[in-house]
Amino acid sequence: MDNKRGRGRPSVIEKIAGENSAFYEKIITEGKTYRSYRSVADTAYVFSAASVLTEAASEIEDLELICGPDYLCRSILNQLGRMLLSEEYSKNDIIAIAREAIKGKKDGHSVKEIEQYIRHGRLTGKW
Repeated sequence: MDNKRGRGRPSVIEKIAGENSAFYEKIITEGKTYRSYRSVADTAYVFSAASVLTEAASEIEDLELICGPDYLCRSILNQLGRMLLSEEYSKNDIIAIAREAIKGKKDGHSVKEIEQYIRHGRLTGKW
């Protein structure tokens, strides 16, 4: 019984943070109870994308359309975080895609349409 085989999906937090995954998860959740590790991972993706965008806030006009104190487009930030952490896009690429998302929001596209555009580009590499 020592060789138990793991079932289900592996923890994304372990992929992101490695051996510091328990500490990282505690910081991300801030004591909140989540339903699954995937919920924690989604929050980690949003947190990482938001941190990159807030660092470059002076370079990005109208950032509050997708990432502001009163409004947060979790699905867009989730896709940007996945690009940053899973596919290892550069921070400059994340900022460029965020600018495109803001432009799409100004042009009247919905958050869902923008999320689908980013997901398609992230998975296929065709923008």
